Amino acid sequence: LLAVINEVLNYARLETGAVTYDLQDVSVAEAVGAAEVLVAPQLRAKGLGYAWAGCAPGLAARADREKLQQILLNLLSNAVKFTDARDGRPGRIEIGADADVAGGRVLIRVRDSGVGIPPDKLEAVFEPFVQVNAQLTRSHEGTGLGLAISRDLARGMGGDLTVESTPGV
Repeated sequence: LLAVINEVLNYARLETGAVTYDLQDVSVAEAVGAAEVLVAPQLRAKGLGYAWAGCAPGLAARADREKLQQILLNLLSNAVKFTDARDGRPGRIEIGADADVAGGRVLIRVRDSGVGIPPDKLEAVFEPFVQVNAQLTRSHEGTGLGLAISRDLARGMGGDLTVESTPGV
């Protein structure tokens, strides 16, 4: 219940513009490592494979460290929540990062072997209180705020959060 209340309060702060950002160069490897530690028990409990592809030494994102951590934790937690064994193979989550030199950004990608999202539902995952597939989410706790909060945080730091998915992949 406390987690739900905190998510609702965080979302309300974002919507009212009451969030401030302390932008600095944040080591991507350190940020991912800190998020890994927090989701490791969930990964083990579900028997999921996990791989960090690494990144160039010294790769840093211009971000608010705490908010970047929250985004990474939300993305990895969602990947864990919606990834299970399929076709007799354990589920897998991968994360990687590299520099988009032309765009002046750092790209962080979280991939999972979950069931995928239909094309007509891709943008809906960022809507507050929306959970795309009631059959999938019925057995999973959550408010449907994590991705909405994460996208707003990313945009508040001058970045973005997007989704690519194919059903069954």
